[in-house]
Amino acid sequence: MTTFAARTIADLSGRSVLLSLQEIAEDIGTTDTTRTPLDADEAESLLSALLRVSEQPSVTISGLPEQRMLTAARRLLTHIAEDPDTAESAGAVLADPPADEQMSVETAATAAVVLGALVAWLQTKVDIRIIRKEGKSEFEFRLTKTASSAPLLRELSAVIARLLGGGPPGPPPLG
Repeated sequence: MTTFAARTIADLSGRSVLLSLQEIAEDIGTTDTTRTPLDADEAESLLSALLRVSEQPSVTISGLPEQRMLTAARRLLTHIAEDPDTAESAGAVLADPPADEQMSVETAATAAVVLGALVAWLQTKVDIRIIRKEGKSEFEFRLTKTASSAPLLRELSAVIARLLGGGPPGPPPLG
């Protein structure tokens, strides 16, 4: 990430961070309902399933205080801007960050934006499959790149835990 992008993220208001994440998530994510959670509860379940892979504690994002969610949102935006798979999309948004009048998040709570952006970023790393039956959701994570699945899933879990403010400091962000 360039110094300019880092300074831009640091200077953004909390609302602009959320609007930027929302715009980036729309660009990098998918609307395929077999790969995307239908709501915040299902997104939290998906993240919890991934965190369990590496024995990370689950984090209920919707239960976090607003300031902690905004901190997680800023960390996530920084991470997305640094990640080679998403840097181009993030750079385009950060070159002209959305102002309050450019997009609306009135119906999107902070937690929903953070969850949506996390899931969209994950979709650039793994193929997520959601199997819904009898009112329950099961999640499958398939690699989209050639790598050993267990280490990559553990690394993704650790990155998510760090972004949300849990988990120990770890290796450099996944790129």
